[in-house]
Amino acid sequence: MADANGVPLTTQEDGTKPDQFATPVALTPEQLAALPHDNAGPKLVACVWTLTSVAGAFLCLRLYCRMLKRQSLWWDDYFLIGALLCIAAESSLMTYMTTLGYGKHIWDFPMENMVHLLLPMNVSGTLSVTAAVWSKTSFGITLLHLTDGWIKKVTWFCIISMNIAMGLSALFPWVSCTPIHKVWDMFAEGTCWAPHILVHYNIFSGSYSALMDLTLAMLPWKFLWGLQMKTSEKVGVGIAMSMGIFAGITAVIKTSMVNVMLSDDFADAIDLWIWSNAEVSASIIAASIPMLRVLVRDAKSSRQYHSGYVKETGMSGNRSRMVTISSRPAPTGSDLELHRLGDDDQSDRGILVQNGEKVKPCKTGIAQVTEFTVKYDDEKSSQKV
Repeated sequence: MADANGVPLTTQEDGTKPDQFATPVALTPEQLAALPHDNAGPKLVACVWTLTSVAGAFLCLRLYCRMLKRQSLWWDDYFLIGALLCIAAESSLMTYMTTLGYGKHIWDFPMENMVHLLLPMNVSGTLSVTAAVWSKTSFGITLLHLTDGWIKKVTWFCIISMNIAMGLSALFPWVSCTPIHKVWDMFAEGTCWAPHILVHYNIFSGSYSALMDLTLAMLPWKFLWGLQMKTSEKVGVGIAMSMGIFAGITAVIKTSMVNVMLSDDFADAIDLWIWSNAEVSASIIAASIPMLRVLVRDAKSSRQYHSGYVKETGMSGNRSRMVTISSRPAPTGSDLELHRLGDDDQSDRGILVQNGEKVKPCKTGIAQVTEFTVKYDDEKSSQKV
């Protein structure tokens, strides 16, 4: 690349070129004038902060549900909070990078700012990957609270393997050059890996991350079908816990764009940054929705407890009675034990509640209990005030 005077943009005064970048191409003034000169920086800032704000709102609602149920935070909550802090820091760095000219095409970029751009760019990439893996790990931890047997083992495998694969993706950019400071000082003496090595590995890790999203989203359906719940309740919980599918879709779209890392033009990577942020935001939202369903479920179950006044005539005269009718699944021994443990000890099992009671598989015994509470109030006594 070159400026309007035909001077290469990515070379030093002695004519040498960083070996991790493509060979610069000299442009004539006519060729330069024919190129686009838009700036995608404002678009980048608007998108990443909007996505971060929406994810933050869902996470705040999730934490509100915890406090509403008087539940303490658990590891899945802390991982989500960490993921949100990571993308907030990444969005801040993105905003700073745009003040340096990031978002402009390489032929419009002020090359004197290059020495200040590479370090925050690499840190942003690490934060993005870290946020993605932490948000997905959070949902995996939630599943660990709800599952047993082979489903729990599969969940552990997904969590561990995903952290290894994406952890290497976050690490490799920092060890790809010798000495390390050449990563952010492109004119330092040393050598770096060929750019396509990192790109190819990032495609692999991104694809694997998307696969784990889809796997974790499908696992809840297996154990939900064994619960003593209405089919409509099972479907509702299953859909709420399968929102990770959308995180997997965004991961697929992001992965399909990783090849732009080989482009000579900075502006080509803007959409990749946006979709990376979208993947994390979708994961945070997907992990929060099952907990938000508790609010909807409680509002619905509160309407199932209905009461009415019935006139009666007897020897003692007119009186009214209030009848409260409620229906709930019969608690098993383990259900009663859960009540003794309290919600703080089994916080995520609060997702699996029907009409105010924990729901677990019930192989034998009564499947449902109907309670009647009758309260009498003599009209004569009520009139004496």
